[in-house]
Amino acid sequence: MNLDSTLKENATHGTKKNPIVGMQFRTGPGTAYPQHFFVGRHWHHAAEILFITKGSYLFEINLETYRLNAGDICFLNSGDLHQITGLEADTTHEVVIFDPHILEFVYPDEVQEQVIAPFLNHERIFKNTLCTEDPIYPCAAPLIQRLLRLAAKAKHNWYLSCKLLLLELLSVMTEVGFLQQKDLAWSAADKLKVSRYKEIVSYIEKHYAESISLKDLADTVSCNGQYLCRFFKEITGSSPIQYLIAYRIERACILLSDTTMSVLEISMECGFDNASYFIRKFRQLKGCTPKQFRKTL
Repeated sequence: MNLDSTLKENATHGTKKNPIVGMQFRTGPGTAYPQHFFVGRHWHHAAEILFITKGSYLFEINLETYRLNAGDICFLNSGDLHQITGLEADTTHEVVIFDPHILEFVYPDEVQEQVIAPFLNHERIFKNTLCTEDPIYPCAAPLIQRLLRLAAKAKHNWYLSCKLLLLELLSVMTEVGFLQQKDLAWSAADKLKVSRYKEIVSYIEKHYAESISLKDLADTVSCNGQYLCRFFKEITGSSPIQYLIAYRIERACILLSDTTMSVLEISMECGFDNASYFIRKFRQLKGCTPKQFRKTL
């Protein structure tokens, strides 16, 4: 799905026994991103560390925008709303994604109570960016690069080594003050907007096949329709109803690809009560009719 605003990411974040995964993303001809790298707005429970090895990227994280270049590092805390855009056609970045709870200790010692628990409870979070000129970069970058290599190769004993490296990284970051209080990292206004945005998107994900009005969406976050349209458009560039229609069309594309359902059946399944309206909106967003789309598969 490639909406301007996407839902909780469906990428695999490791297995239950080894909830760490390492990946590399390249762009250019023959890759999954032939034009440039782009992942639409989404969030997930896992934490993520990204190391840029080539090119420049624009990161939007909890409504703040950062430009990062080769050598720079991005930290995404659990639940961070983020979008990533490559600024050139030829870029590369490496990623490690992990469940933060793998750092948790059963024994309630000082480390668990003063470092791990506040991190897991989102009382203290990573600062989102670490650039090459930052004083702590020489200490943190080698740990992260080793972590990325081990997670990507996933060879014998890799998981234990990765877990220990994450704990060592957390120790270094705690010592130099790289973890910050969440209340200081976000403004109250942005925190409310992000929370409401997530609620709206989650409601659409769950109820898109049903009849949904602007009032239904506004009631979900206890605000009026005018305010909802204003803040949602400020974040995404479109209204919540436009987002809903786009999401329904994306769901229809999946059904067109994976099933033999008729266009009428798909329109009803995706929340359109009028097949003609569904076809018109599909053509507007995809540049072809549903039948033409299916023939291209």
